Amino acid sequence: MEREILRVENIEKKFDGKEVLKNISFTVYENDFFFILGPSGCGKTTFLRIIAGFTQPDRGRIILNKKDITNLPPNKRNIGFVFQNYALWPHMKVKENIAYGLKIRKYTDEFVKRKVEEMLEITKLKEIKDLYPNQISGGQQQRVALARALIVDPLILLLDEPLSNLDAKLRDELRRELKRIHKETEKTMIYVTHDQKEAMTLSTNIAIMKDKEIIQIGSPYEIYTNPKNLFVASFIGEINVIKGKIVEKIKENLVKIETDEGYFFSDLYKIPNSKDIFLCFRPESITKEERINVIKGRLKEYEFLGETLKLSIITEKGNIFKLSISPYDFEKYRRGENIIFSVEKEKFIILEE
Repeated sequence: MEREILRVENIEKKFDGKEVLKNISFTVYENDFFFILGPSGCGKTTFLRIIAGFTQPDRGRIILNKKDITNLPPNKRNIGFVFQNYALWPHMKVKENIAYGLKIRKYTDEFVKRKVEEMLEITKLKEIKDLYPNQISGGQQQRVALARALIVDPLILLLDEPLSNLDAKLRDELRRELKRIHKETEKTMIYVTHDQKEAMTLSTNIAIMKDKEIIQIGSPYEIYTNPKNLFVASFIGEINVIKGKIVEKIKENLVKIETDEGYFFSDLYKIPNSKDIFLCFRPESITKEERINVIKGRLKEYEFLGETLKLSIITEKGNIFKLSISPYDFEKYRRGENIIFSVEKEKFIILEE
């Protein structure tokens, strides 16, 4: 059975009378890489600061390792924090920055030296240990901040958009490093971001936030394949949407749906309360032309993304659909050409209006 590390109960917060967090509750388990994902301004960083103890909630409790820490100061919580700007000491070398947390806790020099060496090995910083922060790259600074937070062996590590200041290529490299470090240290981590790619590639579980509330919590697969509403569906990856109406239940788990693009058939195990629905499908959820769920359109434009070819299809009704196909099919498509494709009935996502 998974061991609970952090439980958040009904957290609420206002600033100058304006509500910024509303009834936030969830549980994080040992060795989780838990992501809080949402658009800018939804309250996610404020919430992370409440867990760390930098901001006090107006209501609710923070339970860490079965202990109520809601009113404890940050230095009594045994929580590590990696800031967005890294907050390294400019006058200290890399190894001194990493050692700082142990030094102020009065550990012996021998113990500090051994732990610093361990962190330098895990974060691959040995070659630059005698350099100052202004002499190393942004990616190396990020790893120094991570090592400094990990060396004190916190129960949980909080990361506030730590990759947001890096260029795209370096972000990809650091994602892989973070995944490796999480696996090697087996440390429970909570990561705040608005970057869905970071969340999908790194997380074990994701909490989707919107307008100060958590909308849905689940694994990346669950969130992607079974979103709770249209906001979640469109925030995690691209999605095609057609308004429709359920007109007939064919058999136990198959329904017929009427749209302006014609009739579609979809697997559906739970009938929505309303017959008016959004019929959604992901760009990759297409198959060879079949007798059902066929959509015809004209190629409007395409993007070559290396690993995929993304097509924009416009139908006679004016609907635009995004499709993802293999780049090896690139030569088959030209602007203005007619495209016929089908959507697999089990890949449709049906959401209530």
